[in-house]
Amino acid sequence: MKHISLRILVILISVLLLACDKVVTDGSDTVITHDKNTGILDMAFVYNQIIPASRLRKVRLCLAYTSDDLYLGKFFTQANVSEAVVHYRFELPPGDYFYYASVTCYCGGDSCKTAGFLGPDNIIAAGGKVTVVKGLVKGYTTAFH
Repeated sequence: MKHISLRILVILISVLLLACDKVVTDGSDTVITHDKNTGILDMAFVYNQIIPASRLRKVRLCLAYTSDDLYLGKFFTQANVSEAVVHYRFELPPGDYFYYASVTCYCGGDSCKTAGFLGPDNIIAAGGKVTVVKGLVKGYTTAFH
């Protein structure tokens, strides 16, 4: 019985390891092996603030076709953000896109306001232009100011 349980555990771990995607961590371009007319946008959602990390939460990571759409909040896709995930991948047709990312602060008093978080929800946002190239993985990092 003990050997059967150990074998099942080894098989499950092997399947899980094979199912994971390789993450590009250095931000360099990587060639994709399939022949689709798409590229992959790898967004690293990171933020460095003076507020303790336990008091910050990711809110949104969205993509828009144009800067006007970004400003108006007309996003064509968004990621289900999580504190456990740093890299988010989008498979898209080649071209230029605009991203919007936001983080909220849960500190008491004026700590959030002093650190630059705005509004009643204590949100700080980042945005910018990103480019998707056919057949490549392009890495970008969010730029919070």
